[in-house]
Amino acid sequence: MKTIAILSPVGGAGRTTLTATLAGLLMARKHAALVVECDPRNVLTFYCGLRTPARKGLVTHIVSQTDDWSDAALQTEDGVLWLPWGGARGDGRGPDAESAAAIAAALHEQPNWLRHLLARVDLPGHGVALIDTPTWPSVYAAQAVAAADLVLVVLPPQPLACATLPRLRSELKALGKETVYVANAASPASQLHTDILTLLRDTLGAELSVYRVHADAGIPESLARNESFVHAAPHSQAAHDMQGLASWLSSWIHSAYQPIAGKRA
Repeated sequence: MKTIAILSPVGGAGRTTLTATLAGLLMARKHAALVVECDPRNVLTFYCGLRTPARKGLVTHIVSQTDDWSDAALQTEDGVLWLPWGGARGDGRGPDAESAAAIAAALHEQPNWLRHLLARVDLPGHGVALIDTPTWPSVYAAQAVAAADLVLVVLPPQPLACATLPRLRSELKALGKETVYVANAASPASQLHTDILTLLRDTLGAELSVYRVHADAGIPESLARNESFVHAAPHSQAAHDMQGLASWLSSWIHSAYQPIAGKRA
């Protein structure tokens, strides 16, 4: 199993939407897929058809290691497994401030906690775990990066994304993480977006994916209707972009898996 962390240095970049979409597209390409939410916002269940926040999930294992966190996993009709963050109380609210601080402190003290946990997941070699994260930097994003074989950085064409990019890129290089950058929600009609994409190409070179995802008003509308955007609008440019990105990731997973398979043979 290969693990891909999906993160961004700015909020509203579209990480969770892209994570959910790519999971379904990779499943369609015969990869067993697991989506892991390492994000205390606890919104993943809204992307797999539910309308209430998860009460159990990854956080359950932090609060009480005697609980079986795998019981919180969900499976959607397309076969994707979803492991939410959890932590919602009976009234839908999350943990109180004291509990939230204790959880963050525990993750800080155990930087490889998520990596060790995912090592216990039994998926085939060509399977993939996609980790959704909050805005970087955070202790949650650090957990995902530590667990990742590949980091997928989502960059909306915004000035703030460009301003925060050098620090993130420097840290990922220092950690020796294989990284690919993806421009998301880009509009060719915007001169600002065009200029920022040019800057990203000049800065990142081959690290910038050729599959930039175009902006499309149908993406949030599909979430509101509990539909897959790619299935609802298969001929849109954004759907084409996501299909291309999924195909690239599928090739990466197969190529990363082959040396291991060959060694065992």
